[in-house]
Amino acid sequence: MLGLSNHSRVLTAVLSLSLLAISLPRSLYAQDDDEYPKVSFDGQFRLRGEGDGRTTGFNPDFATLSRIRVGVHADLLQWIRVYAQVQDARAWGDETNTFQDGSADLFDLHQGFASLGTSSKFTARLGRQETVLGDERLVGALGWSNLGRSFDGVRLMGEAKGIGWTAFAYNVAERDSILAVGLHPQLNQGVYDDGWLMGGFATKRFGDVNSELTALYDVDAITQKSYTVNLRLHGRTGIVLYEGAAAYQGGPNRSAYFGSGRVGVAIGKGTIAAQVDYLSGDDDPAAGDIKAFTTLYATNHKFYGIMDYFLAIPAQLDGAGLVDAVLRGSLDTGANTRLRLDLHRFNTAQKRGGETALGTELDLVGNWKFAKPGALQAGFGVFFPEDLITQLMPAFQGGKETTWWGYVQMILNWP
Repeated sequence: MLGLSNHSRVLTAVLSLSLLAISLPRSLYAQDDDEYPKVSFDGQFRLRGEGDGRTTGFNPDFATLSRIRVGVHADLLQWIRVYAQVQDARAWGDETNTFQDGSADLFDLHQGFASLGTSSKFTARLGRQETVLGDERLVGALGWSNLGRSFDGVRLMGEAKGIGWTAFAYNVAERDSILAVGLHPQLNQGVYDDGWLMGGFATKRFGDVNSELTALYDVDAITQKSYTVNLRLHGRTGIVLYEGAAAYQGGPNRSAYFGSGRVGVAIGKGTIAAQVDYLSGDDDPAAGDIKAFTTLYATNHKFYGIMDYFLAIPAQLDGAGLVDAVLRGSLDTGANTRLRLDLHRFNTAQKRGGETALGTELDLVGNWKFAKPGALQAGFGVFFPEDLITQLMPAFQGGKETTWWGYVQMILNWP
């Protein structure tokens, strides 16, 4: 094993896990059920081509991204399940060819965990795992990203009296891992300097209204120390769709908030909605008090425009916060096809240089489910900048020019 590369070790571990689950003597499970162990597989192949004209002063760039995931489930008993998922995610051409470069730098164990318990009443999940809380405003799996996001730690899940709940503790920044070498391996240990994300999430339905409560504690990770509480309500009454969310973020010298409201109408095979998101900002970044809301581990691609200008909030906007006013329409053009049109108007929550206007983005996305395992998606976005964004974002330092971005993506899932 000493001569294997990192990706070979990951693959070897997954294959060994699969073979172990298949080859264990059936007599070990006779006390529960003769059918154990049960092994199944899943996977996804995704291919995306992008045309990128989001940076002024430079020629457009074109790239092809591919991602393949393969997972194996091993049910050892009714209440013991092991899952491992490997991933290869790359931009074509990063490695010149496998003859000259066989490092497979972006091949990794995306998920690897053991689940103990039953999924309906109680489950403890131990290991590396994706985590999605609610609509992913604060914690998400970043599925759009070619790599995606997973966490290392412990998660408890269950349901009681109509309340679905989860609690977790994830080590998101290991800075003092102990190495079992040397005469005094404990000297590798630091003093409480790891980064952690801990919290809980609960959801319950009241009639037509779905409620979600999120509580997070982030320490020495994205923030030095912060706690965030978010309440979200959403539902539908007749043809009216609605959603509202509010969050407060506190901590040492920190007081920030977030608010969102959406109202829509379903008409025939389409919907039209208006939405406003408000992320608080600092009026004076030099004052020392943090008033800019941090989106932590969110999947921001879902909310602030498909062109992804606003992913690192609040750092990329000088802590000024963000206001996003959206008009959104969608239409089912067939049994397996859908179109969506979004119009975003972006402003900062606090003035910079006496201004708040950042720009306007228009996004068009189409989706076609051409087969049960497969879908084809295409999208195109155009951004019309204002003067302020040329001062805050490096992408517009080349001038106040209209920018664009587009993609075509195919997804195949199995089983």
